[in-house]
Amino acid sequence: MSTGTAMPSIARRMMSTHIRQFDWSTTPVGPIENWPIALKVTVDIITASPVPMLVLWGPEGTMIYNDGYASFVGSRHPSLLGQPVLVGWPETADFNQRVIENVLAGESLSFRDKHFTLRLHETPQDVWTNLDYSPILGDDGVPSGVLAIVADTTPWVYAERAQRESESRFRTLADNIAAFAWMADQEGGIFWYNKRWFDYTGLPFEEAREWGWPLRQHPDHVERVMEKINRCLTTGEVWEDTFPLKGRDGVYRWFLSRAMPIRDDKGTVIRWFGTNTDITEHLEEAEKNAQLATIVATSADGIISMSRDGIIQSWNPGAEAMFGYAADEVIGQSERLLFPDDAQSEFDEKYIHLRAGQHVMRDTIRKRKDGSMLDVAINVAPMRRPDGHIFGFSAVFRDVTERRRAEKHLRTVMRELSHRTKNLLAVIVAMVRQTARTSSDVEVLQSQLIQRLQSLSASHDLLVAEDWTGASLEELIRAVLQPFIGNTSDALECDGPMVFVNATAAQNLGLALHELATNAAKYGALSTSSGKVRMDWHFEPDAEGVMRLILNWSETGGPRVIPATVKGFGHVVIEKVVGQALNAHVAYEFPPEGVRWSIAIPPEFMAANWRRSSAPVQASVDL
Repeated sequence: MSTGTAMPSIARRMMSTHIRQFDWSTTPVGPIENWPIALKVTVDIITASPVPMLVLWGPEGTMIYNDGYASFVGSRHPSLLGQPVLVGWPETADFNQRVIENVLAGESLSFRDKHFTLRLHETPQDVWTNLDYSPILGDDGVPSGVLAIVADTTPWVYAERAQRESESRFRTLADNIAAFAWMADQEGGIFWYNKRWFDYTGLPFEEAREWGWPLRQHPDHVERVMEKINRCLTTGEVWEDTFPLKGRDGVYRWFLSRAMPIRDDKGTVIRWFGTNTDITEHLEEAEKNAQLATIVATSADGIISMSRDGIIQSWNPGAEAMFGYAADEVIGQSERLLFPDDAQSEFDEKYIHLRAGQHVMRDTIRKRKDGSMLDVAINVAPMRRPDGHIFGFSAVFRDVTERRRAEKHLRTVMRELSHRTKNLLAVIVAMVRQTARTSSDVEVLQSQLIQRLQSLSASHDLLVAEDWTGASLEELIRAVLQPFIGNTSDALECDGPMVFVNATAAQNLGLALHELATNAAKYGALSTSSGKVRMDWHFEPDAEGVMRLILNWSETGGPRVIPATVKGFGHVVIEKVVGQALNAHVAYEFPPEGVRWSIAIPPEFMAANWRRSSAPVQASVDL
């Protein structure tokens, strides 16, 4: 370096303001006036350069730098100026120590994209730099300082890394997407396939070039597919088609194929990018969904779906017929619409269970559009996404009105069966006692009991004869009362025309007559030897002119009647059950001289076509 006498004044004149104004008296190099000529010249050079440069002077590496380097270090300027480099950059002290030692020994060093973690601002950050170090010779010709040129390559490092990552992501994405991906030139010559294509087809690249699909297409589709491909290549239109491709296992699967033209700035097609997506499962699922949709649309059950909040999302024709609402009237409404007004707790409780993932099945009541109530069996289950998240609920409603009616009837029948069984046992006990009182011989007693039990069995056979197609009213009366009065007793008097009633009337009248006879045998006319029961019937018009069958029961000769204070099940059968079943008016009275009962039966309970059995009714109990 030149050491002319004019250099100090030139250096002081050209040095950047922050170097000239710095208090150098506190640093190892001392005031500027005392600097060695080599240092002054070097500082003059770096000050004039826009490139970040600095001088590490002396064995401690006192830092003197230009404006470019001041911009590089950020918030650490100006505190770095005049500091030893090992103090100013503690995070790189080891590296800088080696640099100073090697360069002051006369060596030049270069580093490319050297990585540091530096605190240029308030937080540490990754920095990459190109570094060039060379010795500065002192006045005695011995290296006394280090000239450092710093080039921040961080943006280029990040850009290069981003490019590499982008290329890697593209290769990873292309090879791992579920679809086949490929690229072709403007004429359709395929020059790249992703890994999925080769894994599926098993074709080497050379065989698969230039639209290798014909090698894997189903013969029934090749001509159609290739014709459309060639047309799109000519016109530059987007190509899309659906066809099967054969895998290396020989199995055909359906693919949705699509190719987009890539154009240059002038609009000319320069290449094609295409994909083939396996839609076999989607097609199969679509077929299943079509089947389910048909089932839902044609089902007599109400089938609906709701959101997690209970908002109705779908509504099939079965639900429309069941509840009376059209789909557009309820979709978007809360399912609470279908609950009775006082069923808020049931609504809340149901959705607590459903949101917890539980299946709800129960018999309950729902409300129709017209406000009437409907007995339904509900079956509600959560609908889940593949990840298990519940996104809504599906519900099936079945009208169980008839079932509930049948169950109610069955419960009534079972109660009646139990009641009649008890009464039957009471009748048998009374029969045994009555027979025993009038019989002095064991064999006679046995014979009479057998006859009466056979008559009791015959009365039951009469009620079920001919599959309940009908019965003679008088035969029915005598069959029911025969076990209570015997075959030869004159305790029963019947008076009325030949009448045949249908099965419903026979069944219900049989119930009432049995209860009347049982009560008469226990407490009334048939409990004494002098008592009598008279039954008469005739037709008579009601207030509206409809002819009704009037059937009367009257007791005489028995104990004085004392009305019961507690009405048992038998009383309910006599007074209400039969009347309701036959839509008939019933009168049940208790005058002191004997019980009176009458019923007015509508004409629809008369037998239209009654067929007598050719064989006599036989007892069903083998005694």
